[in-house]
Amino acid sequence: MARPRKPTAALELKGAYKKDPQRKAERKDEPKPAGAVGAAPDFFDAAERKIWNDLAGYGFWLTDADRLMLEIAVKLMAMFRKNELDGGGISKLITALSKLGFSPTDRSKVQAPGAKEPEADPFADFK
Repeated sequence: MARPRKPTAALELKGAYKKDPQRKAERKDEPKPAGAVGAAPDFFDAAERKIWNDLAGYGFWLTDADRLMLEIAVKLMAMFRKNELDGGGISKLITALSKLGFSPTDRSKVQAPGAKEPEADPFADFK
């Protein structure tokens, strides 16, 4: 299986384009998210709207480009909360949430503007 493509923002931060400027030129037409994820779709019921608001609130890094994946995650989460998902459905929910950055491993890969700096470790001197 091929290695997943690194996000342009991550390459920019690492200085990869200074070493190979052609690499950036190849990505010049890459779409860029325009704004926040926004409000829940009109066709969601009240429970789904609450899930949307919860996930959009927790996932402050989500953008308008994430709306479709978030919609899938919300529908699956609503089914999960009604105990309507089997093992395969739960796996799909976990995958959707992971793709949005909601697992600890995937969250560590998120480059989020406005992210909080970690608090200083009071025990750092003792390590």
